[in-house]
Amino acid sequence: MQTVTRSDPIRAFNERAKAAGWRFSCGPATGFEHPALTNAAALWREKAKGRAMPARGDLTARVMKTYMPHMSMHGTASASYAGDKTGQFLENIVPAHLLSSYTSVYDTVLELLQPLRVMRDFQAPEIDYLAGESFVAPLALPGTGTPLILSITYVEPRSALSAR
Repeated sequence: MQTVTRSDPIRAFNERAKAAGWRFSCGPATGFEHPALTNAAALWREKAKGRAMPARGDLTARVMKTYMPHMSMHGTASASYAGDKTGQFLENIVPAHLLSSYTSVYDTVLELLQPLRVMRDFQAPEIDYLAGESFVAPLALPGTGTPLILSITYVEPRSALSAR
């Protein structure tokens, strides 16, 4: 009798990204270059309190104050690069040919119900000189069966990374 094993969603995402030419990769939420993302991952685990994931209500504005400038699509800190996208749907921000590269990250988080470290070279023309590192994690929304996605992203010019 053949045993069927579940595929590795992270490896599957990275293989799909490479084949499609996406400039993304993901891995477990460890080994962050930005210390704030290491701290965000530790906070997420602390607030989970032994549950599969913390609830949205566990991460109040007071708790998340340090990360708020980095918590929207591109982060308030990077809004000067691409404009403020707060409150807009992903399909209204990301070019259609790149949309599946973004939604696949979120699908992987939802499949795993675990946080990820996402590294990317941005692909949109107005910000394609930037690189980003993200902590992307699920949050329980009590009373629903569908988690929310928390994304904290730090961006910098790729030239700064190559200078390290």
